[in-house]
Amino acid sequence: MGRAMDITREERELLTLLRARPAVYLGGYAGLRELQEFLRGYEVALMRHALTDVRLLPEGFQGFVEERFGIPLGSQMGWWTIIARQEPDNYKAMELFWDLLNEYLHELHCEEIPRPAVPAEERTMESGIRPVRYGDLARLAASYMYTFNGAPWLDEWTVETAMQRLTELYHAPHFYGIAVFRNGEPIGALLGRSEHYFDRKAFQIVELWIEPEAQRQGIGQALLDTLKADKPEERLYLITMKTDQTEGFYEKNGFVVQDGLCVMQMP
Repeated sequence: MGRAMDITREERELLTLLRARPAVYLGGYAGLRELQEFLRGYEVALMRHALTDVRLLPEGFQGFVEERFGIPLGSQMGWWTIIARQEPDNYKAMELFWDLLNEYLHELHCEEIPRPAVPAEERTMESGIRPVRYGDLARLAASYMYTFNGAPWLDEWTVETAMQRLTELYHAPHFYGIAVFRNGEPIGALLGRSEHYFDRKAFQIVELWIEPEAQRQGIGQALLDTLKADKPEERLYLITMKTDQTEGFYEKNGFVVQDGLCVMQMP
């Protein structure tokens, strides 16, 4: 492969922002498919303004991906199709793209696109609890699916639907989320959002789960204690399945069944 050229400073800045804050540019479901659609639309916009000399990706990246996976050079498959064949999961394919792009930039002796930094205030606490970041969502979705597809809920989540639910919640206004990690993997989380009422803010716990093997170890209690410490001025509430297990847990933590309210749903 001949010597290729690096991308421009402007395009490097855009790719850095895309990696750091994908949902801002790609929407809630920021995987490889969404990235490719964004890049294609961006290139069309550049062509309409006769800016054909601007490259979103370094020259030769297509050929690099073809060689990397043993695809004949000049194949009819785009780099995104080749990557998706190697990693069918849309979100993991996105990470594979960034790894390949940086591998190629390194080969060109060019600066790589940096990984998003972990803010200092988001380092894991001694309890194993830390705030949820965008990059955690895929692993949290797997934990969520594993937990709620089991007893007593017996839901039928898939990787895609679980990821969709958690991503939508993550991007809700005034989102708050904390998770417990062991050996780098999440085993439970508390996710919710704040809302304004006439007298003060109220926080709704939308999701709280602990994987079956980690239950009855005080993890749920630790998540609630962290929430109470972080939001001491907010009224906490939730909607949950009515069972002895759920009611008992929340009553022990100071929640009461609110008289005069009911949950109504269309059949």
